[in-house]
Amino acid sequence: MGELVTASISPSQPAASTDRQKTGDYVLKGGWYTLWVMMALMLVANVDRQVLVLAGAPLAVALGLTDSELGMVEGLAFAIFAVVAVYPIAWAADRFDRRLVFGLCVLTWSLGTAACGLAQNFEQLFLAAVAIAAGEAGLIPIGVAFVPDLFKGRKRLLANSFVYFFAMMGAAGGLMLGGGAIAMLDEFRNDLPASLQAFESWRLAFFLVALPTPIFLLLLAFTRLAYRSEVPEAASEAAQQHDFWPFLGQHRRAVASVFVGIGCYMLGIGGFLAWLPVVATRLFGTTPGQNGSLMGIATAVGLTAGVAIGTYFVRRLVVRLGPVASIRFYWIALLAALPIFITFPFVGADWQLFALFGLLMLIFTAVGCAIPTILQDMAPPDLRGRMSAIWGIVNGTLAGLSPTLVGWVSGWLGPDPRLLLVAICLVAAPAWIFAALSFRMAERPFAELVNALSADPKPIVVNVADHLSEIEKG
Repeated sequence: MGELVTASISPSQPAASTDRQKTGDYVLKGGWYTLWVMMALMLVANVDRQVLVLAGAPLAVALGLTDSELGMVEGLAFAIFAVVAVYPIAWAADRFDRRLVFGLCVLTWSLGTAACGLAQNFEQLFLAAVAIAAGEAGLIPIGVAFVPDLFKGRKRLLANSFVYFFAMMGAAGGLMLGGGAIAMLDEFRNDLPASLQAFESWRLAFFLVALPTPIFLLLLAFTRLAYRSEVPEAASEAAQQHDFWPFLGQHRRAVASVFVGIGCYMLGIGGFLAWLPVVATRLFGTTPGQNGSLMGIATAVGLTAGVAIGTYFVRRLVVRLGPVASIRFYWIALLAALPIFITFPFVGADWQLFALFGLLMLIFTAVGCAIPTILQDMAPPDLRGRMSAIWGIVNGTLAGLSPTLVGWVSGWLGPDPRLLLVAICLVAAPAWIFAALSFRMAERPFAELVNALSADPKPIVVNVADHLSEIEKG
């Protein structure tokens, strides 16, 4: 959203492509194949992580983990390596063949997933989770940065919608597939070879989801995740090089307020994603398979409705507000969602718990569906990978910190499972209030940054900052 497109047609371009490039709306060769392979890998990554979440209750019993230790595995391990790994990966992806960089990421998280199935204590499980986090750190910078290289104009907005939709749907699919894998292994356990029957079902589920890795590495080799200079349209854009940290310093108000807002809203949702299956098992006796199905359905329904509602309202607001429409919608929607948190501790059945979670996911996805486009609009082409890496660092740190904070608060409140729900909400509600305030503060500096980066001499919204001032006055 807010992208200002200018078409550039060289004499060497085929006549058949002239019409589509006059509008600036087109896809480079291999673009759709690359997009679908990336979507599939996002789903696989979500299955890996969701098995760890769904197996939380039996895993904690088998390894003798406390709530604090389980929270550290599901939260702190990912938070640490989101910070440590994501920027070096983004730096490499901005300079080298992204297929090689991302292939190493896929291999790393797959080995970490298999290692989770072999873990015998907290330390081994924590290190395996760290390996998953280190590999998955490449998803954000590479997944966001490649889209503008292959998709132009409104096709970029469409591709970004697919990226967000399938990344989030991957969470729903991961829950359903992960839960289904555990349930299937429970049902057919006696039919397995004797050597495998010695493993618990949750351990076998980790091995199962790591098996397709060689196939995905082969598919990845044929994508167009090439480094920028191999993409014709991107080569001329990359000719102007920017220094990353001075650029951030120059636009620090916009970058800081947007990223703090995004980070706090991730902090608010992280505790629900990690702890809700544990709450359901302890309060209502559900199995990991049931949790996966119920939570997956709630996520899918909330995601679909959230994307539709968020897109509808932002499209209406953009007529009045220009590129800041999504920012304005974000902070209003986050404040409107606060009453949901108060309701969670009073649920009386598992379906009520997951129905509320579906409603929360509706708000979460309505707020987040334009984030990839916002990040791309905040940086020139040669800095997009690293700008997305900063998003990944903020996201990973705060979303990963959330389960750990919830575990600590739960330990302080007491062992009652309902108090665990209270702990989740005590972390989430203040985080979303602070996110709303940060998004509100981001409106003007974000508009100024979009104007500064626009190469169009006659932008669609003439001086967005002045336009915003007139809106606020009248």
